[in-house]
Amino acid sequence: MWYIILSLIAAIYVMINLIIPDAFSGFIGAYVIRPSLWISLAIIVFLIAKQEGLNIWSFKKIRRWEIGKTPLHAALLIGGFQVSLLVIAGLFAGFGESPYSSTPFGIATNLLFMVSALFGIELSRAYLIKKGTSTRRNITLILASVTILFMLVNVAPMAFTVLDFSDPAETVKFLGETIIPLLAMSLFASYLAYLGGALPAIGYMGILQAFEWFSPILPDLDWALMALIGTLGPAIGFLIIQNSIQLTQPGARGTRRRKKTKDPALSWAGVAIVSVVLIFFSFGYFGVQPTVIYSGSMQPAIGVGDVVIISEVQVDMIQEGDIIQYRSKNISIPIVHRVYEIYEEGNTRLFITKGDANNAPDTNPIVSDQISGKAIFTLPKIGWIPIIIKDTIRKLASSI
Repeated sequence: MWYIILSLIAAIYVMINLIIPDAFSGFIGAYVIRPSLWISLAIIVFLIAKQEGLNIWSFKKIRRWEIGKTPLHAALLIGGFQVSLLVIAGLFAGFGESPYSSTPFGIATNLLFMVSALFGIELSRAYLIKKGTSTRRNITLILASVTILFMLVNVAPMAFTVLDFSDPAETVKFLGETIIPLLAMSLFASYLAYLGGALPAIGYMGILQAFEWFSPILPDLDWALMALIGTLGPAIGFLIIQNSIQLTQPGARGTRRRKKTKDPALSWAGVAIVSVVLIFFSFGYFGVQPTVIYSGSMQPAIGVGDVVIISEVQVDMIQEGDIIQYRSKNISIPIVHRVYEIYEEGNTRLFITKGDANNAPDTNPIVSDQISGKAIFTLPKIGWIPIIIKDTIRKLASSI
């Protein structure tokens, strides 16, 4: 009856995000109807699993754990570790007051809100994974599908309105701030549910949500650091569990030897880490930033489709002949040109730039505030990939 569970999840998602906000605004909608929907889902999943003879609460797919005594212990430890990363980051970046109520009534209602959704989601996750992997076929596909499903459950439809391919910065920020961390945590919860049932997934997600909902102060981190921790925590959890769980198998002479398990989830964790690192690199959080060249004004030194790596530099260190990136007051995209002349006008240092392929220098001088960095090296032609993708998306958008 897995299709019934999927239908209920879809119906609850539509009701919570599209129907209840209009029909039942305020306390009734948020703290009565929504918890009732999730509690109803949890009860239905439990009854269906019981009818089908499926134990979705806890089971032992792994015979021995070296981190904690059970999958639940391991999940709690890793969830606590991820919370510790947030606290440590907060010690450096600072803390802010929690937006959630700290009154007894507020704590009680928030607890109901959080626990109902937690049990509804994680019991459904465990049921779908247990049901889908019972034949040991398509395990990777089942885990991936369930992971994406419950990641989407946690993202409201209106959140996707920020996706604007004409503004790639906002799109990349949305992916790094919201989608990738949620995907990483959902993947790890699915992995825990696959290994030990609903209880480990509830333990892991419960620790993170309890910290967010009930801590009186929360780390005041920018989105990039939150995204990194949200991805790094599950990834380290994968590594810890992958190197600690073991299956026992008969040896050649009747003895028993230990064999480490292998699972595609470890590779997914690596993909998540690489994705976040690439996002940070694209936004210049490592001190350098790539820029795709769309024009031929700097040929032959830099051609169309090349990627120039721009490094932050003190403006006083820039000399004539250096290639710099700057933003013109009349053009929204950054420009990469060579410094043609530097001169002083009063207390202001002005830069005249020129494209190597242009016949004359650029008309308007630029000031220090317009300069974002200096080119340190060039990667030939690899920028054609985003150029082709961007042009394809633009053509598709214009045809719709």
